[in-house]
Amino acid sequence: MKKFIGLMMAILLTLAGCTTTSSEANQIVNVYSSRNYDVDKDLLVAFEQQTGIKVNLIEGKGDELLERINREKANPIADVFITVGGEHIYYAQQNQLLMDLDHSPYQANVSDRLLGRDWVALTQRARVMIYDVDAPLDFDVKSYDDLANEAFASSVLSRSSTSSYNIALLAAMIQREGLVKAEAWAQGVTKNFAQTPTGNDRDQAKFVMSGLGKVAIMNTYYIARLAQSSDQEEVKVAERIGVIYPENTHMNISWAAMIKDSKNQQAAQKLIHFLMENEAQSVYATKNGEFPVLAGVELSPILAKYGEFDFEEIDYEQLGSYVIEAVKIFDRVGWN
Repeated sequence: MKKFIGLMMAILLTLAGCTTTSSEANQIVNVYSSRNYDVDKDLLVAFEQQTGIKVNLIEGKGDELLERINREKANPIADVFITVGGEHIYYAQQNQLLMDLDHSPYQANVSDRLLGRDWVALTQRARVMIYDVDAPLDFDVKSYDDLANEAFASSVLSRSSTSSYNIALLAAMIQREGLVKAEAWAQGVTKNFAQTPTGNDRDQAKFVMSGLGKVAIMNTYYIARLAQSSDQEEVKVAERIGVIYPENTHMNISWAAMIKDSKNQQAAQKLIHFLMENEAQSVYATKNGEFPVLAGVELSPILAKYGEFDFEEIDYEQLGSYVIEAVKIFDRVGWN
């Protein structure tokens, strides 16, 4: 914690434009966020201290906050929306809840796939396959498709199909490969389950290390959570994790947007710019174990050791249009 406080103080001292004007001191920005993490809250405090702009934070689930924004759009309360899951962009745009952003401070250093006219990704998490390094796999694994092979009979571990991470993964497959191939994959994986899907992502790693299965689907973010845990048993689990980045690795994004007809647009834009600066991106990476979106920001050593990989090319603005079909497929194949 002392190291983190020191880092936050460094942010306040080194970020450009750290003086507070009298007009800024009277500003507020209302933030609706589903990222209920200490790191995010600390960054908002740092923003307040740097600018004098007060942040009013409302937390909740992403879909519920979006529904609230939609109900309030005749007289919006929120200025900034922050959430996990690129699939939510579709709903927000279809309901005309967002307004154009000024990307000029960071656009040259952010991939085009990670920003749109009215949104920008803040962080990324890779959906990977993991195994026990003390029990190496007997065959080469290169893609998600391999999890549907008979060689993995009674060997695959995953959380429930109700997981937003799994829904987004399958929705991305539908967008990239089509319905038929996506359903065949889901059916093959379901047949190869070592047990009925249960638990969260961290539990999947623990199941692998206890010998309940050979390979699990997991987000890299939770590998970092295990490695940084105060529970030494979880740290030991992290030390035994081997990571396979599949071809076309699915990246789950967190993103930010400004709400249409926001009453505090200047403050809202300033906050989003702050979260896209090098120092804030470094905090996301080192303290929360996420992949930064800004080029040149170093990864957490926890993730850097697993090497480089190729990510899938998908249209995040259309990802949400495939969610209903993904849920239907999970239901048809019996992925509980």
